[in-house]
Amino acid sequence: MTVVVRQMQAVDVNAVYAIEKEVQFHPWSLTQFQDAQQNYHSMVIDVDGEVRGFCILQPVLDEANLLLMAISPKYQGQGLGYQLLEQSINTLKNAPIQIFLEVRERNLAAIALYEKMAFHQIDMRKNYYPNQDGTREHAVIMVKACSDDFQSLFR
Repeated sequence: MTVVVRQMQAVDVNAVYAIEKEVQFHPWSLTQFQDAQQNYHSMVIDVDGEVRGFCILQPVLDEANLLLMAISPKYQGQGLGYQLLEQSINTLKNAPIQIFLEVRERNLAAIALYEKMAFHQIDMRKNYYPNQDGTREHAVIMVKACSDDFQSLFR
């Protein structure tokens, strides 16, 4: 089995969009993925030539935002998410001091992955995500410090 984390290419966008539709009630559009592929730090995890997940980070000055990440449901629980996120962060060209993300409060598997990657909760956005039944769900806001130099966070 050959596992490769690499930059998302234009030919990957349809596979990424298909994964997004599998995991999200309110998915990004195909056009948004095409834009992300061209304008953000967009990575995929490829196993034996098949795209099994994606990670989209937005570098902003000396920080980054994790905009979207997913592994195809049939391949979750195999450590692919950890590999993908770790290598995606390590290949950011702006060497961010910190990385922010938001995640659905009930997405315990994702929160566990982020905590394993040294993210921690800093806040919550109430009623942020829409649910299929018309209700709304809170977003947990998390951050990862990418530097041991505490003073660099305030420069």
